[in-house]
Amino acid sequence: MSNEVLVHKHLIVRAEVKKPPIEVTYLTHWLHDFIKSINMKVLMGPYVVYHNVPGNRGITGAAIIETSHIVMHVWDEPNPALMQFDVYSCGEFDPEEICKKIQKDFEVVKIDYKFLDRETGLKDVSGGHLIYKDRLKDLVIKNHEQKEKEAKEKLLLKTRKEVDINKNGSGYTIKTGINAGKTLAHIQIPTKNI
Repeated sequence: MSNEVLVHKHLIVRAEVKKPPIEVTYLTHWLHDFIKSINMKVLMGPYVVYHNVPGNRGITGAAIIETSHIVMHVWDEPNPALMQFDVYSCGEFDPEEICKKIQKDFEVVKIDYKFLDRETGLKDVSGGHLIYKDRLKDLVIKNHEQKEKEAKEKLLLKTRKEVDINKNGSGYTIKTGINAGKTLAHIQIPTKNI
């Protein structure tokens, strides 16, 4: 008999997602793969059902794992869809890695989580919660900055006047736009001898 003390950690995730799971087969496979990825073992399930009642439409999946349970509920009518995901286990797992997987697999718009220690009166031991939110915020900002840069570059390309250098070196001929065919002379800037 082992004297090893079990941990009792409960991860509660709330996410708004653009690509929610909607197919029973897909979520069943996803849950199997997810459980394996966090080094847990399935005892029963996953059991997955799609509920098609307006106002409460969405998919639910649950699995009994060797160390407790995993449950996902998704309401796919709102845009973005709402996902609630619980991982309760007596085994160790990393809440940030789980949130990153959800973000990657379901195209997260917003994600929040609580990581509770159920051994000590539901104490929030998130630690990385704000760090993860900041990282997600940084990713959103970087993505926005990249899109702004691409938009500026696209605008520059649209407004840039393409030119050909004249063969005799006398100037440039504009190739496109309202001044197409117009020849511009070279600008000579006098140099000073130092």
